Parts: sequence; C-alpha cells; structure tokens
Amino acid sequence: MSKIFIIVLILISNIFAIDKLYFLPTQSKLAQKDIIHYINNSHKSIDIAIYNLNYKKFIKALNKASKKGVKITIYYYKKKAKLNQNIKTYKVDTKLHTKIAIFDKKIVEFGSANWKKESFKQNYEVIYITDKKDIVDKFNNFITTLKR
Repeated sequence: MSKIFIIVLILISNIFAIDKLYFLPTQSKLAQKDIIHYINNSHKSIDIAIYNLNYKKFIKALNKASKKGVKITIYYYKKKAKLNQNIKTYKVDTKLHTKIAIFDKKIVEFGSANWKKESFKQNYEVIYITDKKDIVDKFNNFITTLKR
C-alpha cells in the first residue's frame, strides 16, 4: 500500500510542478505575465541577481511587493531603476552575467534575458521557470555567494 501511495504522490507532484520554458520575443507576453505573477504572489522574499534591470513593469511590481513586506534583495551590475528604499540593492564589482530571480526561495526564473524592455520586445532570449527543488536549491546557494 505504501508503494502505491508514494507512486501516486510522485505523479501528483509532477502534474502540479512548475516547469516552463519561454522563447523571446515570440512568447514574451506569457513570460512577462508569469514573472509578474510570481512577484505579486511572493510572500516572504525575492532574490534577484541580474546584469541589467530597468523594465518599468517589473520595477513597479517589485516596489509594490516590497510595500507589502516582501524582503527583496537585488544584486546587479547595471541598474537604471527607481526602486523604493525598502529594496536592498548591491552593486557587484565584476560583470554579473546571471539573470536569476528566486521567489520565496521556492521558484526560480533564469535565462538569458535581462529585465529590460528590449530583452522582451526585440531580442532572442530564453527564460526558464521551475520549482524543482534540486535546481532551486542550487540557485539559492549561488545567491548566498553574492552576499556581502
């Protein structure tokens, strides 16, 4: 009986697992919608490591989330964003080519796209979103290497 329960549990967890891959600019609207969804539905934290962040859509959502009490930390190399004072930002001295966002330490978004309008409107980019624990854990560990 317990083997059947475990198999059913694994099947159910795979059915509800988050595993999304987007190719931009073709699937840009879907990718943006999902990223905004995860920002808006984060309850505890959002950790971002990104080369460039200036897309107003995402900035507006991040500012709103921080006002709701979500702890947001951003590591960046280039930033032209007006972020509210509750958002902790750290300029990384060496080029930071990563494009990572971790929502509540449980969901990770990563790929080639910076969070700037051009990446979503005209560039060929790729974005992957998952909640696979082994992958999310690796990204959580990576983010801790950036902390000062």
